[in-house]
Amino acid sequence: MMHQDTASGHLERSIGNDRLRRALAARLDRAFKQAGLSSARAATALGVSKYHVDYWRQGITVPPLNTCTRLAADLNLDVHWLCTGQSRDA
Repeated sequence: MMHQDTASGHLERSIGNDRLRRALAARLDRAFKQAGLSSARAATALGVSKYHVDYWRQGITVPPLNTCTRLAADLNLDVHWLCTGQSRDA
């Protein structure tokens, strides 16, 4: 089970969600690179710190769903794919 750290707004690390978090981080990192988007630019656009974005890209934490939705829209990606790695047709 994932627990949210209320101070940071991030989901805590646990053995059970490491694989999923790393997979999301890989998709985010690939999308950022393909778009030529830096962590600093994304952070400014999202109103978060660069460290938050770096943590998402490294799989240390995951962005909130509303942030995933916004990133998907900004990067012209399917939010379902971004969050799960699966197309909606699957």
